[in-house]
Amino acid sequence: MSVGIIAALAAVVYPAVVKQFDTADPTRIAEDLNSLSTAIETFGINTRPQQPDDIEDLVLRPVAGATSLDSTFSGSLYSTSEAAAWNGPYLGVSVVADAANNVTIITTGFAATIPNHFALYDVDGATPGGDSLAVASVASADFLAIKLLGLSATAYNAVNLLLDGPTESSATLRRQTGRLRCPYGTQDDVTACPVAFYLAQPKR
Repeated sequence: MSVGIIAALAAVVYPAVVKQFDTADPTRIAEDLNSLSTAIETFGINTRPQQPDDIEDLVLRPVAGATSLDSTFSGSLYSTSEAAAWNGPYLGVSVVADAANNVTIITTGFAATIPNHFALYDVDGATPGGDSLAVASVASADFLAIKLLGLSATAYNAVNLLLDGPTESSATLRRQTGRLRCPYGTQDDVTACPVAFYLAQPKR
């Protein structure tokens, strides 16, 4: 009898728990991306007009001067006054000083990761929906973007729905427009999005 009761409860409770986890993952990603965007904006207010090159700059005071490994989003070195104006930390994560650009700083929903280095993003790039750029192409960039690595197609669509809303009514629109984009690879709803870009702040 007890086994039957436990089985009946499991049949009711398990789907509800799974549904909660499915809801929690895109919400967690959206919260992490929005926290990063807010941190970038606050950093920019303090160090105006500079924007950070990586998450490390949001957690540890950038070092100024020619011998520094720290640079701004536009690729220039921080001046002494810009470094002094830093009033962080702007984000509550742990970062190793001078972390490599490809080091994972945040593991977020759906086990996706956010690397240290922010991306330059050109919304008019040749790739559908724009593309990320090398630092040398900073003049062409329109946005400072946050990379989101390792999303399945289902995960990408769930996060996109939360961030960009239901008005993107086709796979092409979901992948190529709005703040969350997946410009590389097949533009459909079944192909994974190994590298997504969240357009966090306009470049200035």
